[in-house]
Amino acid sequence: MIIEKHEDHCLHTCNGHSYIRKNWLGSIVFPFSALLHQSEFSDEIVLHKAQIFKNNCKAVFPNRRIITTVFNEEGIQILVTRYIKALNPPQQLLDIFLHDSNATLDLIARFVSLIPCMPDTLDENDGCNVWMTSERSISLAIGNKEEHAILLCNFFLYFGKKALVLLGTSLLEGHVAYVLTQETDEYLLWNPLTGQCHKQFDSFCPLRSVDCLFDDENVWFNIQQNNTPMAVYFDYSKESFWKQMLPKNIQETKAQSIQVTGFPIQMPYTDVQSVVDAVYQTGIHSSELPQTEFALAVYIHSYPNNILSVWVYLASLARNQ
Repeated sequence: MIIEKHEDHCLHTCNGHSYIRKNWLGSIVFPFSALLHQSEFSDEIVLHKAQIFKNNCKAVFPNRRIITTVFNEEGIQILVTRYIKALNPPQQLLDIFLHDSNATLDLIARFVSLIPCMPDTLDENDGCNVWMTSERSISLAIGNKEEHAILLCNFFLYFGKKALVLLGTSLLEGHVAYVLTQETDEYLLWNPLTGQCHKQFDSFCPLRSVDCLFDDENVWFNIQQNNTPMAVYFDYSKESFWKQMLPKNIQETKAQSIQVTGFPIQMPYTDVQSVVDAVYQTGIHSSELPQTEFALAVYIHSYPNNILSVWVYLASLARNQ
């Protein structure tokens, strides 16, 4: 709490003083990865950094696939990580094999593969990809390759599996999106368009290259010289094998301190201008910090004989890098 006292320069008989009082309610520190999931934080700065990351990766391996941002159904550009979240599969599928989780996973993969696949009409290098959410894909019973992989990945996350979407190429299908799951002692590669599951060292797996991985927190680009599935080291925590869009220390280096300042004003109602003047006199709008946001709420309680009590709630939110 800060109180500034300003005395009028007048004779000693004068008792006029003015006070400026600011109530500091506290500060909150949010992990950067959590802020990325908030739509209001997917601003041009974050998207620009994602584009720089993509360009840097393509400069090293121009033929490898990487997607960091897409457009949603509302035409808003967002990070691909926003599409990944645990999703409850249809209950009918869960009730068939109540005591066999592996059979349930196979059935869910089969279910996803039966959803009609919509061919890609745009070049992903143009940066104009439009993706639907998993809920929307199920509702419309259609999806492209990436949307199939995201849906299967989200279903697997519901079971607590460690699952990521894999972008690469296939001998049979060209550009593909698989789902990578990490088991106790091996990695499994799931083709969402066929429902088939292959072990990493399965010679019959049609996957030819492993280029990129992403989940709900990060995007990893494969920088290993040999990107065939059998040769790839899938431990994406190793920076010598995988280049990640958000560094490990992102929560330490890019956590934001958010200072919230606010207070209520209660006053009898006489006219609108009096209320406006009372708000201006608080000085809450005079913040010098850039990107300061404000909140305002008004409540009026009526009493007999047209007597009104006005409550004005003010708050400002300032982010400090």
